[in-house]
Amino acid sequence: MTRRQVVVILHGPSGVGKDSVVEALRERIGIHRATSSTSRPPRDYEVGGVHYHFLSEEEFETKIERGDFAEYARVYDQWKGLETRELLEPLERGQDVIIRTDVQGARHWREVVEGAISIFLMAEDREALRARLIGRDTEDGDALARREAELEAELDDLEHNDYIVLNRHGDLEGTISEIAGIIEQERVNPERPDVRLRKPLR
Repeated sequence: MTRRQVVVILHGPSGVGKDSVVEALRERIGIHRATSSTSRPPRDYEVGGVHYHFLSEEEFETKIERGDFAEYARVYDQWKGLETRELLEPLERGQDVIIRTDVQGARHWREVVEGAISIFLMAEDREALRARLIGRDTEDGDALARREAELEAELDDLEHNDYIVLNRHGDLEGTISEIAGIIEQERVNPERPDVRLRKPLR
């Protein structure tokens, strides 16, 4: 059976645990994380080049002008985006790729990458999600209120995904096993189109 490349679009509400899931998948199955760039400063636990490429506002805007980004947006008063090279270079090497993004980014990538698998990562319920955001202690009152207000809009995207995975509190291993199983299945799925860019990224 032929093994084919997989591009996974992993997204979901803030605080649902996307970073933990991506790092565990990298360790377990060796998938390449397409690392996004942001103009916000790193949090205490974040490492440049691993969690994000951390750029100044000026650096980010210079890269926009050069056409370096495949996708970018202004989110919560900060720039976020993914450089074209983060997708094309690993695919050219024959690697699978995982894109960790938000709902806005997921909509973009579903249009651009034919054959991509879209996975929505969700907490058990709204209260669990709110508890994670508060427990993270990285959001001030206004930012927390904004994220909660936008949750309904994010949940409207559920039906547009190939898979919905619950990241239950205290069961990261179960979440990783489920997603790894999905990826293994899609690598040999004869009905999934080959990965192809529907339009130029630049």
